[in-house]
Amino acid sequence: QLVWFAYEKSIVASGGRQPPEPQPKDAPVADELNWLAEQSPKNEFVRDQIVPKVMRRLVATGKAEDLKLCIEFVAKLKDANSREKALDGLVIALAGQTVNAPEGWATLEPELRKDPKLVALANKLAVSFRDPAAIKRAVDAATNEVFVDEIRIEAIRQIGLLKPTEGVKVLLDLVSREKIAAVRVEAVRALASFDDPKIPVALLTTWKDLPKELRSEAVNTLATRKEWARALLTAMDAKKVDRTAVTDNTILRIQAFNDAEINKLIEKAWGRTRPTPKELNDLIDKTRASLHDAPASFSRGKLVFENTCGKCHKFDGKGPDVGPALDGAGRDIEYILANVIDPNRVIGAPYFLRIARLQDGTVQQGVLAEEDDKFITLKLENGVVKKIAKADLEGPVQTVEKSLMPEGLGYNMTPQDFRDMVRYVMANPFLTEVAINGEKKSFGVPGRIAVPDTKGGPAVIEAEIVVPDDFKTALMLGSSADFEVRLDGKPLGTAKGTGSKVQPDQSSFEVVLSKGKHTIAIVTKGNGVVFARLADPDRKLQK
Repeated sequence: QLVWFAYEKSIVASGGRQPPEPQPKDAPVADELNWLAEQSPKNEFVRDQIVPKVMRRLVATGKAEDLKLCIEFVAKLKDANSREKALDGLVIALAGQTVNAPEGWATLEPELRKDPKLVALANKLAVSFRDPAAIKRAVDAATNEVFVDEIRIEAIRQIGLLKPTEGVKVLLDLVSREKIAAVRVEAVRALASFDDPKIPVALLTTWKDLPKELRSEAVNTLATRKEWARALLTAMDAKKVDRTAVTDNTILRIQAFNDAEINKLIEKAWGRTRPTPKELNDLIDKTRASLHDAPASFSRGKLVFENTCGKCHKFDGKGPDVGPALDGAGRDIEYILANVIDPNRVIGAPYFLRIARLQDGTVQQGVLAEEDDKFITLKLENGVVKKIAKADLEGPVQTVEKSLMPEGLGYNMTPQDFRDMVRYVMANPFLTEVAINGEKKSFGVPGRIAVPDTKGGPAVIEAEIVVPDDFKTALMLGSSADFEVRLDGKPLGTAKGTGSKVQPDQSSFEVVLSKGKHTIAIVTKGNGVVFARLADPDRKLQK
């Protein structure tokens, strides 16, 4: 990166270096490109790190002559790996926009298609250059169920970019009939590119048949245009669309249209746009209490997470980088409660919400991903990237010191969904499925095991765990009564109880668990309350 910062001045004069004396137009850049073409086949650093950046930087000037230089550069490259890297840079630079095909493209394209490795990149550039043949390729690929999902999804994105006349029908058919969920989701997103009154009618007419993950995408699409947003709010007012399907951030986006009639409809169909801190604190207290009401499921929680939090947060090495990654977070119950229900309590500037109003009447919102002189790029839910030409903006982009994550997300989940989500995300989860004196019992996510009156005798609490690999950890306990701990029948240690002031993690025992099934037994002297868990920040012990 440091090398690039220095070298960029050789590519674009505005980067800092001015030619020492008048030279023919484009001569310095052309000389640099000739040098790069010579070096790239034999210099891995130049090929992999510099060439793609040069392509992106030249396209970013917005000048047709610079794009022409890029095409000429690719034509000069005879090494397939160097061509691939140069085309990668061009594809990234032109993503989400269309421009007139530069001189030389018509000659270069057939040559690129001779190399199977370059066909996909050539297809993407053909879309950016408004090649009529690209429309047919995109429609054919999007509707061909034989193709893998990734190819069909990319084709749907291309339809959204090219906006062919048949695009609306193709996309609505995919939304209603497609079996692959990811393809349906992408089709709903692509519909936002078309200004067609049939779209809101179709989405709202089939609302009851849309799966949950598709409804949130439909709401995002409907919120992009004023009349579509009006149709959404009208359907909410008629109870055809549930209020919980629309978050406060969606409402904030609709308010950006500055339409008095729509704002009245918001108040009527949705209510106030922001809960007061007291309401959020009350919701946190209510949700905290509900965690004790029933046991939770790791597997169900995974599905809840993927349908809500997983749209913006990377976790377990998966997911988009829209909001902060969750792997490094403490992820105890209080952390999850506060950050899910009141995400604006603490928010860093990189995650402030940006709202962009476009001259075509649409509104986009997300967090800032990139910005240069010509474009601003926003990152939306699910890692969707929206590149917007500044020339298409109606005015300055609004920065709202608010998270893209909606407030009061607990309103949009059932109590059981929330319990399951906490169990999936939580680091060091408690043992909640146990047998007490042989009788099976289940407890809530906070792990408060209520030990019944044993009439002065001991209570034996047993929990079975399955270890996927050898595992060194710590068994952490809290108990109101004195207790003894056994692992697979062998004594592990004893500790004093704390009486009525029992808290989790008041005692700790180091344990080494081999791969397989193990039984932890806690023998207490009488009734009371017990908390037990193994240190497991990576959640290896799902049972």
